[in-house]
Amino acid sequence: MRWWSSLVTTGREGLSVQRAFAAPSAIVRAVVAVLLATIVGLLRDDPVAGAMAGVGSFICGVGTLLSPLRHRMVNGLGMAVAFSAMAVLGALVHGTTWLFLLVLAAAAFTAGLWRALGVAPGIRGCLTVIGLIITADLAPGVREGLEMAGWIALGAGFTAVMQFLPPYGARLAAQRRALATLYQSLADASVAASAASAALVGTAPFTAARQALDLLPQFSRPAAAAMFGLLGEAERVRRALHTVRLTAPAAAGDRQALDAAAQVLGDISRTVASGREHRTPDHVWTLLESWAAASPGRGPQSLTARLRLAGLLAGRATDERLGDALEPHTEVPGLYADTPSVTRTARRIRAQLHPQSPIFRHAVRLAFGVVIAEVIGRTIGGWGGLGIAAHGFWVALTTMLVLFPEYGHTLARACGRATGAVLGGLLAWALSMPNWSPGGLGALTVILAAVSFVTLRTGQLMLNLWLTTWIVFLIHHIGGLPGPAAWSRAADTVVGAALAVLIFLLWPTWSVHRVPGLLAEWLRVQDRLLPDLLTGYADVDAVDLAALDRLRTRSREVREQLAAAAQQAHAEPAEHHNPWSDEQLEQISTQVNRVAGCATLLREHLPRTERDVVPELTELADPVHEHLSALARAAAGAETVVPGALRSVFDSYLARTGLLTAYKGTGSPAVSGDGPDGTPTGRAVALCAATVDAVEALTLTIAAQQHHHRHAAPHRTRHPRK
Repeated sequence: MRWWSSLVTTGREGLSVQRAFAAPSAIVRAVVAVLLATIVGLLRDDPVAGAMAGVGSFICGVGTLLSPLRHRMVNGLGMAVAFSAMAVLGALVHGTTWLFLLVLAAAAFTAGLWRALGVAPGIRGCLTVIGLIITADLAPGVREGLEMAGWIALGAGFTAVMQFLPPYGARLAAQRRALATLYQSLADASVAASAASAALVGTAPFTAARQALDLLPQFSRPAAAAMFGLLGEAERVRRALHTVRLTAPAAAGDRQALDAAAQVLGDISRTVASGREHRTPDHVWTLLESWAAASPGRGPQSLTARLRLAGLLAGRATDERLGDALEPHTEVPGLYADTPSVTRTARRIRAQLHPQSPIFRHAVRLAFGVVIAEVIGRTIGGWGGLGIAAHGFWVALTTMLVLFPEYGHTLARACGRATGAVLGGLLAWALSMPNWSPGGLGALTVILAAVSFVTLRTGQLMLNLWLTTWIVFLIHHIGGLPGPAAWSRAADTVVGAALAVLIFLLWPTWSVHRVPGLLAEWLRVQDRLLPDLLTGYADVDAVDLAALDRLRTRSREVREQLAAAAQQAHAEPAEHHNPWSDEQLEQISTQVNRVAGCATLLREHLPRTERDVVPELTELADPVHEHLSALARAAAGAETVVPGALRSVFDSYLARTGLLTAYKGTGSPAVSGDGPDGTPTGRAVALCAATVDAVEALTLTIAAQQHHHRHAAPHRTRHPRK
């Protein structure tokens, strides 16, 4: 039943059509490049030249439309060079089948590892491998293959040159998009807080913005200083919003103030995205200042101050002021001392080079799958004369683009591509019935390429419908094959998609298997972070804040991986491998976020003056360490854990130290200001109580898993690293 439900869910996702499009100007550039390549073929009256130049411009055009993080000129040039180089390599290894297959496996493995940089870079890596397959499969000989590679390079060059055309937009466009999305998510979180909603901004927008800025080379970083500052302020705004949210605002003034904060954050988002300043009306700032002055806690004051500074940095990030020197209080530490972007990229890829990494396993699976697909495609031949005999490039291409590290994405893409190819075959067959002139055929291929660009992000179904139609007409352009050649492309796509799913199922990387290990790893980070935070209340500057923030960064990274694995696990049919049900996974995700929120508040309220010091809290560091350490082992299946143990220790601690009077009641404490007794001590104890409650809730869920799956535990036991 689980398998059927999984098939229905992923199949529906694969057949869905989304309203997602690339920028119109980017689509126009890609279409113009294909048009130029087609004109070259028509002027030379050379179908091979027109077709290969069209392939080069089309594939590189697709690469420029895929969520660019670097400047579009860098993307275009990089795609052109990489695709052309692979086409030349394919021509050189054309005559030796075993050498070609070895090179193909190595190239596919590298493209799989490139997936560590993100989905779009991973797909670009696969697109470059297509150049290798095309010339190695289609070229009659080395000389002809090099000629084909030359035309491919010309078409790719057209795409690269088109990136220099206007409109240019704001500088650092990719970084602006990521930061604008981040601040818009903060604005949405402010609205959620004003409505007493449980939803707050997740870690994904922060990670996307951080990765986008991380790609900037050293020489570009001084000009982007304000954007680095905006990233830091976004984290502080998130902390302040979380602090305010826990007050559960119900008063109309609180809701109005948070709505005003959302307006400020939205204006910052629009300023960053456009490069032109969008000023927030003065009455909005007046409302926020009055709210902060009337509120006794730190939250409103901190939020208003953070918004002021973020607004200042957004003004510095406009096109007119980008690169201006920042005032001393807005300097960004470590901006100029970081390692080069090439070194950081190599480090991220090198971190995946171990058998436990899902990216490494994906790369191995991709290399194996593409080679098998190429061999099968060559064995199939020309489908009884309808296709191109002794060539397997379309089967290999489909397998490469369908195989993803996750089951849900692999199955959805397989379903979407196969269905789209069949429908595209029908359309191509219908369009091939008339007797097209060379000019009409060229015009139609350009139109079909344009529709493919427009539908690129709408889903695999629509993309492959038009892509199959386009490739069939390109084949007509080369050799005038009959209309039924459309069916060989569709059949190759179905075979390649089915092969990708089969390979994944034979060597799966189930996300449900990763959840216990990731949860245990996150708990081990908390095992270091929370005791350090408690120790920080012993005195002002009692702990290294930089070290704390490094731990919090690592916590956020693992938590995002855990959330992604838990989300992907819902679509997987491997329920018998999952120690938790779907409902328990939802609980775990919620409880992990709750513990992380408590850690954020503990960090936000560390003592700044002697009045804030609560040295008694250091006594809790050891019990919290022991409990989290045991909980990490329990999450990995190494031992059992008893709920309520930490709560019992905390209650005894309150009674023994006399802090019970500082924490009155067991309800949801107001932690944005002083504690229930009006002192910083009460606030600190309330924060500790909220943290203990959050940890105990997570303990209860993990213990429930052990109770219901104790007989299956030996098959899932994973011991944490020493």
